[in-house]
Amino acid sequence: MDRPNLLLIVIDSARADRFSCYGYDQPTTPNIDAVAEEGALFEEAWAESSWTLPMCFTLLTGLAPREHRAEAHRSLPDAIPTLQEALKGAGYQTYLGSGNQFIGARYGLTRGFDAHYMPPHVFRMTKPITKYLFRWLGWTDAGGGALTSRFVRHLSDMQEPWFSLIWYNDVHHPYSGRQPFTRRFCGGQVSLSRQVSLMRRMHHMQELGATASERDLRDISGLYDGALAYTDHLIGQLRRGLEARGCWENTVVVITADHGEMLGEKGLMSHGRPAGMYQPLIRVPMIMRAPGLLPKGAQSEALVQSADITHTLASVGGVGEALAPTAAEGVDLRAAAMGAGRPYALCEREGFPAHRLERAQRQNPSFDFGPHVTRMTAVIQDGWKLIYGASEGNELYSLRDDPEENVNLIQENRERAAELSRIILDWEERAQPHAATEGLNAEVDPEVQRRLEGLGYF
Repeated sequence: MDRPNLLLIVIDSARADRFSCYGYDQPTTPNIDAVAEEGALFEEAWAESSWTLPMCFTLLTGLAPREHRAEAHRSLPDAIPTLQEALKGAGYQTYLGSGNQFIGARYGLTRGFDAHYMPPHVFRMTKPITKYLFRWLGWTDAGGGALTSRFVRHLSDMQEPWFSLIWYNDVHHPYSGRQPFTRRFCGGQVSLSRQVSLMRRMHHMQELGATASERDLRDISGLYDGALAYTDHLIGQLRRGLEARGCWENTVVVITADHGEMLGEKGLMSHGRPAGMYQPLIRVPMIMRAPGLLPKGAQSEALVQSADITHTLASVGGVGEALAPTAAEGVDLRAAAMGAGRPYALCEREGFPAHRLERAQRQNPSFDFGPHVTRMTAVIQDGWKLIYGASEGNELYSLRDDPEENVNLIQENRERAAELSRIILDWEERAQPHAATEGLNAEVDPEVQRRLEGLGYF
């Protein structure tokens, strides 16, 4: 393992508590569970933001959202080094397979990859009627099958060592894997017509969350589990492809998510700005398999964040000093597996721009956007969590006593809230934007913006 291959698998919108290896009572992730048994599982892993764009910048640069400012300019400046560039400069071959349009050339994120693949309908941000219909029927998927087969075939063209990022989007709403996975966890109660109806309603997730019945939420939860199980199946295929080519034992594998997903908790659905900063959304799975570098079957309660993956892979690849410096007090996951974590975790997102808020309110008339319009930050430390900056007041939760975040203790424990507030204020003072982002503002093609909004973003 002096020069191991490095494989980072990101499952978009995958919440940790739906993985069977994280204690879920349904067998959603048997293939991922097997990887966890061979490596380390991190119980307290947190995303730095609540949606994809800032998280893909963080995972490829190691910078926090406040430092790379992805939500403001949406294109990675050339002066900010990336993990793939650093590894390529050290002799690694690099490959990207992306099922999400944010992880691509349009946002400057293919720089440093020797080869990259994105399904055509993802790149064009279109929904061909045949593909959309077949996906509803469970005959096709969101591109995960093509990502898997392309990568396995491409292994024959890569010399070791290599670094690959595979970004699956099949757990992203409208939660439709391929049969027989799609309705496997629905208890036989969801017909095809019912599934199609729910998928159509998922075009406006906030409206769905505000109007969903108990049956709606139960069926949506089952569809979500099926989509996760299908992605787990693809990861099993990917592993078998690596084993067949003799790569598996010499490959460090990290499996994670960019963020989680709200599935009706507190009347919220999906992710991003109108989904709060609650546990299902910002607590993510994180599993690392590294033979000889990590103990098998370790379950760590150390506090870690997504950027720790970036810096750990850079260190394993011998390029630990090549990334841009960050104000975040990160840790190496090899040390965190033995108990040495961060002093706190911090998640942040920008507020709602006025023009996007107006459009979202028109499309989701039953949903109250009031608590979600301002910038929001969450800090987690010693089992406590403060959500700071919400329009209708801050929220304080004891995660050990109240993991579902039902009781806001902001009035009863002002001293704890003040301590956590000071962490956020200190962070905002120390974490300054990277110099390369100064003066940059988003220049979004109107057609690109229209298509993104048609896919449910912004």
